[in-house]
Amino acid sequence: MTRSSLLLGYEPKCSVYPRKSGRRKVYYLSYYLPNGKRVQRFCHEKKSLANKLKFLKEEELLRGVFDELDLEKLGDYRSGHFNQRRLGTLEAVGIYLNTTAENRNTSSQNHDERKLNMLFSQIEQSGRKFIDQISALDVQLLINQYSKRGISEATLKHYHKGMSKVFKWLSEDMELVDMKNPLKKVKIPKKRGIVRDRIPTEAEMASLQEATVEGAVKHNSPIVEIFRFISMTGARVGEVLHMEWEDFDEKNGVWSIRSKPQCPTVYGLGWKPKWDKWRQVPLFDDAIELLKSMPKHKNVFGRVPVRDENKEIINYEIHSANFVFPKKEVNKKDGTIEYYRVNYIYDGWKTLKKLAGVEDLQLKDFRTYFNHILKTKYNFTSKEAGIYIGNNAVVNDLHYSPYHLPTIREKMQGLKRGEGKSVKLAIATNPLPTT
Repeated sequence: MTRSSLLLGYEPKCSVYPRKSGRRKVYYLSYYLPNGKRVQRFCHEKKSLANKLKFLKEEELLRGVFDELDLEKLGDYRSGHFNQRRLGTLEAVGIYLNTTAENRNTSSQNHDERKLNMLFSQIEQSGRKFIDQISALDVQLLINQYSKRGISEATLKHYHKGMSKVFKWLSEDMELVDMKNPLKKVKIPKKRGIVRDRIPTEAEMASLQEATVEGAVKHNSPIVEIFRFISMTGARVGEVLHMEWEDFDEKNGVWSIRSKPQCPTVYGLGWKPKWDKWRQVPLFDDAIELLKSMPKHKNVFGRVPVRDENKEIINYEIHSANFVFPKKEVNKKDGTIEYYRVNYIYDGWKTLKKLAGVEDLQLKDFRTYFNHILKTKYNFTSKEAGIYIGNNAVVNDLHYSPYHLPTIREKMQGLKRGEGKSVKLAIATNPLPTT
C-alpha cells in the first residue's frame, strides 16, 4: 500500500506560498481536507523550514491525524469514516471471505476462495491495487476476456454473481468502501444459450462402455464404476464419491442423499448435498445391479486435511467411513491393503475418454443426458426430473434441457398418421373471413 493512498479516497497535497506581514515575508500552508474545505494557515518565517513543515503536515494528514483547526473545519463530515484505511483489492476479498465464511460449508468456502481470488487477482494485475479503483469497465473487460475463451454463459453469470456479492457486502452491507457496485452496469455476452447442448450420442455411449471394460482390466480403477453409476443416475460427482453403504436401501432400491456430519471429505469433516437438500432417489434396475456387484470392504477410510492459520495443509487425520466407491491402497510398510475415499476423478475421466476416442465431453454432460432420457423416454415432467437429479424445475429447464436435434426429428416422425403421410401444418394465408 502506498503512503499516498492510506486514507480511503483522500490524497492530501500541501503547498507553501508567501504572504507579506508588514515589512517582512512569511510563508503560509495550504491544503484541502477530506470534506473538500481548504485550509490556509501560517507556517513559518523561513521558506526552508516551511517546506519541511509542509511534508510533516502531509504525513499527518495521510495518517488521519487532524489538529483542532482541521477538526473544526471538518465538523461532523463522515464522522468516524475519514480515518478509514483504504483496502487493497485482494485484502478486501479476503475480509469478505473470512467474515462470511459461517454462511458456507467448507466445500463452498474453498470454491469461492479459488474463484474470487482468481477473478480479482487478474483485475489487480491490470493495475487496480485498491478495491475502490475497480470500475464497471474493468469488470466488463474481464468478463469479455473469459467469454472469448469459450466460457459458457452460465459460468459467466456465476462469476458476475460472485463478484457482485463482494461489492454489495463491502459497500452496502458493511460500508467499508465508499463506492457503487460496478457489477450493476456489467452485461453478460449473449451466446447460444445458458444450457450446454452437448450430450453423448449412442455411438459415444457404446464406445465409453467398451472403454470401461478395457479400463477396468488395465487400471483396476473405481473410475469405471463411478462413470457407469453417474450415467445411470445423473448424480453429481460429489454425491457419488461420498455415497456410503448405509445410504442405500437395498430392499427398496432407494438411495438417500443427505447431510452427513461425520463423513470425511477432502475439505474437512462433514458432507452436505448441494443447497443442503435431502432427497431420496429410486434407482433404476441397472444401477441397483451395479451396486449389488460392488464389494463391501472392511477397512475404508477418508483423509481429512489439518490446516494452519494460513490455511496451509500441515497434516491429515484418518477417519473411518463406509464408501461405496473407494480406491485401493497398499501400505508400503507391511503390505496391508486399505481403501480410501477417491478425491478427484478427472485424470481417470480423461484416460477413459482417450480409450473411447471421445472428445469435448464433460462429466456434467451425463447429468444433462440422464435428464434428457428421463423427460423424453420416461415422460418425466421438468419438476419430477429436477427432483430426481437434485434441481428445481426452473434450473432443470434452463441448464439441463438441451435442444437435441435427433430427438426433435424423432418426434416429428411420430406425427405421421394413416398411410405414412405426415401431418401438414395448417398455415392460414388469409385468416380473416371474406364477405
